Amino acid sequence: MNKTLRNILAISIAILPINIIMIWYRLGQTENFSTTDMTVYPLLFGGGTIILILLLNKYLLKASFKETFNSKEGLWYWDVLIGIGLTVIYFAMFFLEKATLYKWIPNPNPPNTELIDVMIDLSNSPLLMIIWFGPVLWIGIALFEELSRTFLLKTLWNINDNKDWQIIAIFLTSALIGFVHMYQGTAGIISIGLKSVVVSFYFYKYRRLLPLIISHGLYDGLQFAFFVMQFQN
Repeated sequence: MNKTLRNILAISIAILPINIIMIWYRLGQTENFSTTDMTVYPLLFGGGTIILILLLNKYLLKASFKETFNSKEGLWYWDVLIGIGLTVIYFAMFFLEKATLYKWIPNPNPPNTELIDVMIDLSNSPLLMIIWFGPVLWIGIALFEELSRTFLLKTLWNINDNKDWQIIAIFLTSALIGFVHMYQGTAGIISIGLKSVVVSFYFYKYRRLLPLIISHGLYDGLQFAFFVMQFQN
């Protein structure tokens, strides 16, 4: 099997199915995820996909973890600092989008209450809070989503090393990631897609995974922590 087919197969096995399932479910969704769903599903499906990606990377693509996800040299403390910097950029984009994008394209759908329900449950359960802000956030969400993003980018880049194609791959990847968040409305799709473009270009230039995981975990975690504290008060 040639290189192109192996990369297309890897995308077809590890990336497309879970994204198609999420889009299909959101299109036909009649009820919100419960707190148990929001806790178990990220660990179950996210954790399973992480393992699948690592296995495909090693045995199908014949690549090492470093080759695919950390191909440029770097120091862990610089990764941490850069991750914090990307988090600041995320929040700057968030507040700018709230003042512009979300006002220009209001969401016509009724508010999605599943995250509010989760926050209420977290505020009333210290154990659930530890589980959610621990393995769920950092493994089931941050690691899963960033490993998936960078794996999709790298497999697309492996198909063709032409610079124009690699830039197109960034926008294709970001469009898919944005569309999976359709429950946030059109503005949410664009917002998530734009943030994906930013971190994808970072990965394109520096090829370091850890800053992406840190920024994702901090961005989601700080927002959740703020709202959980509001419900506790």
